[in-house]
Amino acid sequence: MDTDLDFTGRTILVTGSGRNIGRAIILEFARRGANVVINARDTDTDRAEAEAVRREAEKHGVRGLVILGDAAEPDTVARLRTESEKHFGHVDIYVSNANGRMYRDSFFDTTDEDWHHYLNQQLTASWHLAKAFVPGMTDAGWGRIIHMNGPNAWTGSWAAIPMAVGKGGLHTLTKSLASGLGQYGITVNDINPGYVEVARDSNLDDSNDSRAAFADSMAIKRPIRPEEIAWTCAYLCSDRAGAVTGTVIDVDGGTTAVH
Repeated sequence: MDTDLDFTGRTILVTGSGRNIGRAIILEFARRGANVVINARDTDTDRAEAEAVRREAEKHGVRGLVILGDAAEPDTVARLRTESEKHFGHVDIYVSNANGRMYRDSFFDTTDEDWHHYLNQQLTASWHLAKAFVPGMTDAGWGRIIHMNGPNAWTGSWAAIPMAVGKGGLHTLTKSLASGLGQYGITVNDINPGYVEVARDSNLDDSNDSRAAFADSMAIKRPIRPEEIAWTCAYLCSDRAGAVTGTVIDVDGGTTAVH
């Protein structure tokens, strides 16, 4: 394996990593030698999924740790830091990936509670992760931060204003962190996934017609595989991408190109 993409001795934390994109990232990095910190919400189903990911990751000879809790809650982020540091010393890479259900409601029906909830979920959670893990990265002189974003950050959305504003703010956070952290060997980037075929698709209804129509609108005429997001993440976290920071990579099957 090319050493530029070998993460042996590194530790990666991925929020929302019991399934789908987060799971694929954990397993990709485990195959490349990284110890992994898996995070999922604290329910029976989420716990079982997270433990299954840990067991699969550890088949690659790395160590895994499951930390349950909502990554949008500051107390959870504090536990992610303390428990990760206890087990692995410090976290070299984190991916802010956790996301709740999609929000769909017009401006007129959006409440203040909706506004604050989704801003916290989409933006403030990533701020808390940065405050928790950036100091350790600066001490080490190396780090990688990935924010999973989305097209609403650039296009806006009448039907999902709080989410779109949160995602737009997230990209500004990415650029702001990148502008100051590069001098410490830390890069910060967004990945913008398109329509990904996942176990629980919250973006569309579950009808085959709806899925087929969405896939047909993409240049590649198929959903993106979670592994394709994970491969992009591995590149951005590698030494090969040491000069790539403060930007966004669209892994959207050509959706941006054809619309």
